Amino acid sequence: MRSIKSQGFTLIELVIGIVVLAIAMTVSISFLSPLAKRSFDPIYQIRAAELGSSLMNEILTKSFDQNSDHTGGGQWRCSEPNSLGVATTCSATLGPDAGEARDTFNDVDDYITGQTAISDSQGSDLSGLYRGYSYRVDVSVVTANLTKRIDLVVIAPNGSEYAFSAERWNY
Repeated sequence: MRSIKSQGFTLIELVIGIVVLAIAMTVSISFLSPLAKRSFDPIYQIRAAELGSSLMNEILTKSFDQNSDHTGGGQWRCSEPNSLGVATTCSATLGPDAGEARDTFNDVDDYITGQTAISDSQGSDLSGLYRGYSYRVDVSVVTANLTKRIDLVVIAPNGSEYAFSAERWNY
């Protein structure tokens, strides 16, 4: 007569299998969690690059100085005689002039700011499109009456800072 053997796992085998599986899952998740946090970095970099490029293009389209020709028709530079032969002087201070807002900035140093939220050139709030992003701008005179250095830093939601620089010549 044949004996019938029972098939399956014992309780001890099941418990050991669950413990081994739990250890394997813990190790694999500990390797994957840092990767998940960094998976958004390329998105932040792309958004920061497009924002930085857009802001820098806007800044570079403005005049070199408050006293420069803003229309492009007179073609005079600060520290040189204008079309009437009258010598113009470069502005002594950097930063926005009294009463100027983002939509009325007319020279590169008007953009000097502390950390600020995102808006377009008309002053409309863009924080919904660039949620968590901010930027700061610093403008310094490199060569008296010849060049100004524009340093723009875009701060991403994860705290990463992306720097952009350009020089605006007095022409």
